[in-house]
Amino acid sequence: ELLSMCVLPILVTALTWGIGQMLRDETTRSLFPRMAASYILLLLIPCGAALIVALGLTPGAQLGDAAATALGQELATQKSVEAAHPFVDLFSRMVPSNIFAALSGNEFLSIVFFSILLGLALGVIQTPAADLTLQVLNSLYVSFAKIFGWVLVPLPAGLFSIAAANMANADHELLLALLRYVGYFYLAGLVAIAGLTVFLSITSRKSPWRVLADLKHPLIIGYATDNPLVALYSAMQALREKFGVDRRVSETVAPFGVIANQHGQVLLFTFTVFFLAQVYAIPLGLTGTIIVAIACLISGATAFGGGAALAPIMAPILLSADIPTSLSVVVLATTQAAVAPLGSLVTVLGTAALAVVTAKPLANQTGTAKTPSEPARPEPGADAAGSRAGEPGQPGGSGG
Repeated sequence: ELLSMCVLPILVTALTWGIGQMLRDETTRSLFPRMAASYILLLLIPCGAALIVALGLTPGAQLGDAAATALGQELATQKSVEAAHPFVDLFSRMVPSNIFAALSGNEFLSIVFFSILLGLALGVIQTPAADLTLQVLNSLYVSFAKIFGWVLVPLPAGLFSIAAANMANADHELLLALLRYVGYFYLAGLVAIAGLTVFLSITSRKSPWRVLADLKHPLIIGYATDNPLVALYSAMQALREKFGVDRRVSETVAPFGVIANQHGQVLLFTFTVFFLAQVYAIPLGLTGTIIVAIACLISGATAFGGGAALAPIMAPILLSADIPTSLSVVVLATTQAAVAPLGSLVTVLGTAALAVVTAKPLANQTGTAKTPSEPARPEPGADAAGSRAGEPGQPGGSGG
């Protein structure tokens, strides 16, 4: 609860300030097309990892008798899932009718949409009042970042308790029946992690082990809490201090990424759809495979939530391939406690990769990035908000 208390203020202030500051500088403003192209290309990594494992090892085609019996009994109590159009659902949840209701209801898509619009407006308004607003947002961000740092002190014990509670609440009988699904999903996740790590290694010119070591804190938090949002501040801090990502970039890309760059959900959607197709012995063919994979990538990238709540979003993909939808509810609800932590970790790693590749031109222009031990210094002539953010000792100091 203490971590969650800090997430929403950090999300709003970081995203609004980041976009506003990026738009005020011609160099960072030019990074938006690069970010968009990298966003699409990087999503191919988890999608491809799921395809490699699902099509190469066909885990759904060889369920044991005990697993089939357990799933059959559970299916007798399930109804078909009513399909939800992913784009209609996305836009209906994106635009808030009341931003204060969205804030109190933790409607993250609406909050991100509002923060993006507010950041865009503050970025193009060149007035002292807009400068002051950005400075206030920066101060609020630094304050909640300090609170977040205090909360991290007892974090190890809390994360252990959260992970133990998640596994204790799982349906163990059905989970054993779907052990093959969980095992192969983790294999696909490891392939995706390897791909994203190699990409980060090449982009940042670090060894793969150093990449994972530098991101260990956000990755551990994301895995243990099943929620990439909780790892948001830790990820932004690691990107600035360990990878030299400009603060304006890290605080634009990271908040956007943990909401709309859901690498873990793309991995889950792709693997689950092809697993179910194999369970029902439904051949998709080359064309069907490509179409279904693209649909999983598009629908999964912005899918928020977990377990059975994802079934209506997945249903249109299943129905387009003539795959029954009932089993998807059973699979997603039963395995959530086991697969959600890995999905969250993959999303955090994918967001880090997006931030690093987006900020690459800035690193090339300024030479080698600062080392983690080197204190951040404000650039000459920086505006009030930027200068304050870059002061030594501030949690939001630029590392770029």
